[in-house]
Amino acid sequence: MNGSNFDEKTSGKIRGPHFEKRLKATFVRVAPPGRHTDGGGLYLQVDKSGARRWLLRITVAGRRRDYGLGSANVVTLAEARSTAIELRRVAALGGSPKAHTRAGVGKDMTFETMARRVHERKFGDRVNNGKHIAQWIRTLETYAFPKIGKMSVEEIRQDDIEYILNPIWTEKAETARRVLQRISTVFDHACGSGFRTSGNPANGLSGLMRDQRDRPKNFTALGYHEVPKLWATLSKSESIGAMALRFTILTALRSGSVRKATWDQFDEYLSVWTIPETNMKGREEFKVPLPEQARDILRALSERRSKAVNLVFPSPMNPQKPISDATMRKLLQSHYPGVTVHGMRAAFRTWAAEIVDARDDIAETALAHLVGSSTVRAYKRTEHFYQREILMEDWALWVEGRIELFSNDATDDDRREAVMRMRIGDAEFERVFAGGEPDSL
Repeated sequence: MNGSNFDEKTSGKIRGPHFEKRLKATFVRVAPPGRHTDGGGLYLQVDKSGARRWLLRITVAGRRRDYGLGSANVVTLAEARSTAIELRRVAALGGSPKAHTRAGVGKDMTFETMARRVHERKFGDRVNNGKHIAQWIRTLETYAFPKIGKMSVEEIRQDDIEYILNPIWTEKAETARRVLQRISTVFDHACGSGFRTSGNPANGLSGLMRDQRDRPKNFTALGYHEVPKLWATLSKSESIGAMALRFTILTALRSGSVRKATWDQFDEYLSVWTIPETNMKGREEFKVPLPEQARDILRALSERRSKAVNLVFPSPMNPQKPISDATMRKLLQSHYPGVTVHGMRAAFRTWAAEIVDARDDIAETALAHLVGSSTVRAYKRTEHFYQREILMEDWALWVEGRIELFSNDATDDDRREAVMRMRIGDAEFERVFAGGEPDSL
C-alpha cells in the first residue's frame, strides 16, 4: 500500500493529525466521564464530578504538550476547535502556544485577581512585618480596585492609572507613590506571566505627573536629651507595655523583634540575645549584647513568668500572643504625642554620633542595618560584637540618666567602672579594686 495514508504497523490507523470532528454539541453536554476525542489532538475531558473541559495535545519543538482551553460549560465546541486550529498554527510556525494561550487568558484576567495573586506570591510565606503585608493589598483595595479592579489587565492603559492617582497625587503624596509602585508591581507580574502583551502601563508615569512638592516624612523621633526623662517615667510602671518599651529603648531594635522575643532566644546569663532570621527585617540571624539594665528587665519578667508561656512580652489578654504593636506606641504617645517607637532608633543613632562619636559601621550594625556584602557582614558582626557591647552599655548609662559620665572630663574608664559597679555591686567592686577576686559576674 505504498503511497497511501495508512500505516501497516498500526493496523490501518491514519498517520498525521486527524481532523474528522467526531464530537457533536449535544454530546458535549451529556458526555460521560472520560476523555473523548474530536480529532486533531482536541479532547473533551469529563471528570467523575461532572466537570468538563477542553484539552489540546500537540507536538511542540519535538515534545508532546497538553494545553487547557477552558471549561466546556463556557467554551463552545466551535470555539474550542477554532482555538485548537490557531494553536496548531502557532506551533507549526515555531511559536509558543503557551504564551499565546496566556495572552488570550489575560483578556479575562482582572486587575483585582492578578493583584491578589501577586500579593499571595510575594507574602504568602512571610511571618514577620504583618502590618506592611496587610497595607500592601489594602492600599489597592482602597484606591485601585474601585476603578480598575474589574478591568482586564490586558486592556488597562496609562490614563486609567492616572485617573486613580490624580485625586491623591498632591493631597496624599506618599500614599500615591505607594499605590503607583504597587500597581506597577502587579503589571510587572502580569507581563512576566504572559497575561499582558503591551508592556507595563505604570512605567514612567510618575515623571508625567505634576510636581508633588513635598518630601517624604521621617519617623517622628524623640531627642536623645529627652530619653532619660522618658526612662524615669516608664520606670515607675511594671506593666508589660512599659517593660517592653524600656527594653526596646535599651536595645535600639525594631519593636517587632522585641514583641516576638521568646525566652529560648537568650543565653543562660541573659547577656546575649540571639534573634532568629524570621524575626529580622534583614532576614539574617542577629546577636545583641545586652547591658545590665536590659538584663534587669529580663530578670524581673522571669520571676513572674508562667512556664507555659515562652513569650517574653506576652499580651495580657492572650499570653500565647505577643503584645500588639499599638501597646508601646500608645504608651509612648501618652507622654510624647506624635513620637513613634521606631523614632527611638533615630535618637540612639544621633546620640552615638554626637555624644560618643561612635564609628558609623559599629553604630549601624548596632541598629541591625545591613552594611556591606553578606560575606563582609558575617565577618564584621563577629568583629564588632565587643565594640557594640561597649556602645550599648554606654547608651544604657545615658538612658538611665547618668549623663555626668559623658561630660568633657569623664573618661571611658569612668563609664567602665560604673558598669562594673552595677553588675557586682559597690561593696564587691571596692573589694576587687583592693586586690581581691570577684565572687561572680
